[in-house]
This record gives sequence, structure tokens and C-alpha cells, in this order.
Amino acid sequence: MYSKCGSLEDARKVFNALPNRDIVSWNTMIRGYSQNGYGQEVLRMYATMQQSAGIKLDNITYASILKACSSMADLGKGRQIHAQMVRSGIKIDTVIRNTLIDMYGRCGSLQEALKEFQKLPNPDIVSWNSMIAAYVLHEHAHDALRLYEEMLQTGAKPDSITFASILKACGETAAIGQGRRIHAQAVRVSLHLDSLVGTTLVDMYARCGSLDEARQVFDRLPNRGVVSWGAMIAGYARVGDCRLAQQCLEDMQAQGLKPDKVIFISILAACSHKGLVEEGKGYFKSMSEHYGISPGIEHYSCMVDLLGRAGKLDEAEHLLQTMPMSPDIVGWGSLLTACKTYGDVERGRRCFDELMKLDSRKASGYVLMANIYADAHMWTDAYRIEYLRRSAGAWKKPARAWIEVNNKVHGFLVGDKSHPQTDSIYSQLKRLSCKMKEQGYIPKIDSILKQVSDEDKEDSLCGHVEKLAIAFGLLSTPQGTTIRAAKNLRVCTDCHTATKIISKLENREIVIRDAYRLHHFKDGACSCEDFY
Repeated sequence: MYSKCGSLEDARKVFNALPNRDIVSWNTMIRGYSQNGYGQEVLRMYATMQQSAGIKLDNITYASILKACSSMADLGKGRQIHAQMVRSGIKIDTVIRNTLIDMYGRCGSLQEALKEFQKLPNPDIVSWNSMIAAYVLHEHAHDALRLYEEMLQTGAKPDSITFASILKACGETAAIGQGRRIHAQAVRVSLHLDSLVGTTLVDMYARCGSLDEARQVFDRLPNRGVVSWGAMIAGYARVGDCRLAQQCLEDMQAQGLKPDKVIFISILAACSHKGLVEEGKGYFKSMSEHYGISPGIEHYSCMVDLLGRAGKLDEAEHLLQTMPMSPDIVGWGSLLTACKTYGDVERGRRCFDELMKLDSRKASGYVLMANIYADAHMWTDAYRIEYLRRSAGAWKKPARAWIEVNNKVHGFLVGDKSHPQTDSIYSQLKRLSCKMKEQGYIPKIDSILKQVSDEDKEDSLCGHVEKLAIAFGLLSTPQGTTIRAAKNLRVCTDCHTATKIISKLENREIVIRDAYRLHHFKDGACSCEDFY
């Protein structure tokens, strides 16, 4: 009772007072710690149980311990627990197998999660949900969609968790066609008005760049809580529509609801994307003064990003140095990005040094600093940073892009030549490159550090993932159709410039959602007004 009510201290007092603790007592206490996020305490109790005479761990024990490993993302400990289960002869039933799938998925081992899933002769809905969620978490949205179709073919009935996960996959890949189809399936089983599913639908449509559809779903939700309002506000923030984000915030408060920390992150991001410095400062100040919310490190990072984008680099750096907690990688990374935008080499060096102190194996800092040097034509320094990156084993996160054509998601990697229509895609890019140059387009090859010819550098730019997706979209969809694609990283300057020109040359609307915001290209211009 105490555990389920969240009073772990009282639960532990009762547990400690028990003269004889059986497996049920231990399991109840461990499950309480696990469900309330006390992973380290779970592991301590697990170690004590192993030393207690007459106590034999069972499936319930291991399920709670594995969930604790999941919450801590501790893959090494999860593997140890799994091995201990095998050695002890515990029968691994469907519940345990599902917990293993979830643990491996959340801890970063997609292959081990899939291995456990494939051992199930008859997966239940929890099994399907766990594996789909693992695919989505690891940016394998196309595999998640494939598995969802496989699940339907077995006759399994999706629940609200299934719909929430698979709709997230649609949002991540800008697969609005499949998202609409899954929306219709949710309607048929009367789950579209479920709070979780409805909120995920709002997020999916917003991520795909269809704010009108997102708003239609939002307006029909019977019970709009803070999370639902937050999804709608985040949608407006993602497209840089600060006015509608602010209006949504006011409407929410008129309904008697108070914004939470997550909503303020979206509002500050909206201000940042529009360069509204004073408005952003006002919202940041109001968090503590009017709402009693202490700004967290993510809010300070948003403010650094806001100031940096607006060119107020002195103020941004001062904020990082005086904030009440130690700045993290996001904060220094935001300022380093601003240093690249405004060509501030010396400040960039200071940011880079701070990033190296925090994590020398994260590639983004090296890439940004090398690009700052390259933009300043400081080639020796640029190559030195690239050498340091490789020496540290800081490998870049591979860029990925997705586009949906005829209800199928197609994925691309940098320089990808595995697609069945590769020859046509690269021919299309060559054609577009020639036409763009006639319009004054100059490929941005300065930041490419490969020691190859300029022509080879231009060819390298053609292999950028969003360009591959756009070229495939132009080849595969009727004239006049809006092209929607998604990318897992920030759109680079060259691709942004090129896409603007392509939208005008081909008379197409092109929607690109990157890791930070949504870009809507039309008639040679972008909705972000080049402020990204």
C-alpha cells in the first residue's frame, strides 16, 4: 500500500520491521522502488537478496530488476541480470521476455531486443508494443511501420500504446499518408479520442507540417490536459509561429490550466526561432515570478540559444558563466553554433574547450569547431580539429532522411547508393545542380575538409540525405504534389539554400523537418526566413 501510494520511506520501515521476510515481501519492496524510479536501491536490494538464506528469486523479482535497469539505461547491468536468470534456471515466460525486449531497447541494444522478440512463439500486444517502441527509439521508423503491419496480419489488436508508438514513427519520418491511415484505424476502434492517442496524433500531424490537421484533432479532444496543450504549442513552435504558440498558451490558461516546464521550453524555442529576444526574456522571468517554476538547465540552454541566434554572444556567454547550475553540452553547443553563424573564432575556441571538458567523445563539437575554422579559411586548425576528432573516436552520428511515397517510407544515408532508383536520383541531382547554378547557386564547399578537387566536393554535397530524398520525391510524385521529408540532424546551409531554389525551379512546396524545426519551402523562400 505504501509503495503504490509513493511513500517508499514508510514502506521500507514496515519491511524492515518484518521478523521473517519471504519472497513476496522482497518482491513487493523491490517493485515499489522500481516503479518509483529508485533503480540503484533496487540493485542494492537485489545484492542483499542473493546473500539471504532461503530466498530464491523468481520471475517477479527479475521483472522488477530488469525494469530498474531500463529506467537507468544500464545495459551492462541488464546483461548481467539476464545472464544470472539463465544460470539460475528461471523459466523465461512471455512477461520476462517482454521485459527483456523493453530493457534492451531502452538501453541501446536494438539487436538484442530483436533477438528476444524473435524467441517468442506467440507475441502478445505487450511484445509487439515493446519491439515497435525499440525501433522508434533507435530511429528505425520504417522497421517499426513494417512490424506494425506484420502485427495486424497476425490478428493482434492494437491498443492506445501501439497507436502512440507507431504514430510517433510516422511523425519522425514525415509519413503523413501512413499517419492518416493509422488515424483512421484508431477511429474505427474508438481510440482516436483517447488522451494518449489524440495527443500523439496532434504531434504527428505537426511534425509532418500539417498544423491545420493537428489543430483539428486537438479541437476534437474531449479532455485536453497540459500534455495535449503542450503538443499543440510545440507544433506551433516547431514551425516558428510564435504568435499562435503564445495564443495557445493564453487559451490554455483561460481553461484554468497552468503551463509546465515542458511548455516553457516550447515557448522559449518559438521565441528563439523568430529572434524575439525581449519576449523570450519575459517568459523566462515569468516562470519563477508568476508560475512558481524554477528554470532548469534546459530553460537556460534555450535562453543561450535565443541570445546566440540573435547575435548577442556576449550576453549568451555571460549567462552560461553565471547560471545557478553547471552548463551542459547543450548550452555550450548552442553558443558554439552561434559562433559558427557569426564567425566568432575566439569565442568558439572557448566553447570548444568547455565541450571537451564535458565529453571529448561527442562529435558535434569537433564538427562545429572545424567548420568555424574552415569558414575563416584557417585550414591548418580545421584539419587539426578533424584529426583530434578521429583520435578521440568521436564518430559523427550518421545523417538519415526519410520520405514517404505511395504509402512506403524510403530511407537515405549520406552518399547512399543502395536505393533501386539510385542512378535516376543522382541524374536528377546533376540536372538540378546545373539549373540552380544558372540561378546563381554557389555550392558551399568550404566546410568540406576532404582533400579532393572542388568538383568532387560538389558531388559530395549532392549526396546529402535531404537532397537525395527531395530528388526521389520529384521523380516519384506528380507535378504539384507537396514533398515532405524528415531528417535526424540539422539541415545544413548548402541544402537549405539549394532547397529554396529547387522549390522555385520545380514549382513545388517542400516541407523538411529536421531535428530542430520545420522548414516550409515555397517559391524560392523558406518559412524560417533563413533564421535557423
